[in-house]
Amino acid sequence: MSTNEERRQAAKRKLEERLETEQRAARKRRMTIIGVSVAIVVIVAGTITGLVVKKVSDDREKERWTACAWGPQEDPKAQPVDPPEQIPAEQRDEYRKQVVEYNKQIQDYLAKKRPAPKPGDKQLKKGTLAAVFETSQGSIPITLKRDSAPCNTGAIEHLIRGKFFDDSSCHRMTASTSLKVLQCGDPTGTGMGGPGWTSPDEPPTDLKPSGAPNAMGQQAVTYPRGTIAIANNGQANSGSSQFFLVIGDSTLPSDYAVVGTVDEAGLAVLDKVAKGGIVPGASGSKEDGAPKLPVKITTATVKN
Repeated sequence: MSTNEERRQAAKRKLEERLETEQRAARKRRMTIIGVSVAIVVIVAGTITGLVVKKVSDDREKERWTACAWGPQEDPKAQPVDPPEQIPAEQRDEYRKQVVEYNKQIQDYLAKKRPAPKPGDKQLKKGTLAAVFETSQGSIPITLKRDSAPCNTGAIEHLIRGKFFDDSSCHRMTASTSLKVLQCGDPTGTGMGGPGWTSPDEPPTDLKPSGAPNAMGQQAVTYPRGTIAIANNGQANSGSSQFFLVIGDSTLPSDYAVVGTVDEAGLAVLDKVAKGGIVPGASGSKEDGAPKLPVKITTATVKN
């Protein structure tokens, strides 16, 4: 039989073994907790780093690119030749003549229209591009500038690279006291043409005011000689492929996106065309019509 001493020693050993087991379990729990904590810290740090990197990347993207919305461009519709009742009898023949001419222009437009794919939905905000219009009257080198109107500038670059302007005419020239421009960019030559889509409004903000605002509160500004701006039909977001080259300082509402400037060599060509005069248009005005020296863009290219 075991003595009392032996029993005490056995109980002591069991107690020591239990304590050691508990200590090992406690150490294991601490190591597990430390390991999990480290893993959580690493995951959190990685997540935060990823979010920071993404934000920096997104901010850089916003600094470099702008979103552009391209709208649909509808074909014009032919008008009925018979004048409405409110047209005075003495004006009806002239009315019919004008409508017949307008409908003929629509037919010409439909026969010659030249659709083009839409530009990308994002366009660069900064930078310049050298380009040139080779025309029947000489080379017109230009500099495209994205800063003021990145969507419209990107659209012109896109159309040049896509050969949209090749073999097209500058169909209109204006030479009034306040407006001196040559308008191009319509392959149909009717003034109705475009690529099948429209560009967003990007009005300039850095042009000098010209005179007092009109009765509607619109402030006219000066588009300086050599400016290249996008034509529109007066409706919102109705810019497209047509653009005008400013031959002399011109006064207009600040509704026309500025996409670049004509270089000095190009201005010499514009001066020659302006000096040649104008073939009066439908209005009969000698200040508005087709240039007497035909300006045909044979090729348009981007140099860089």
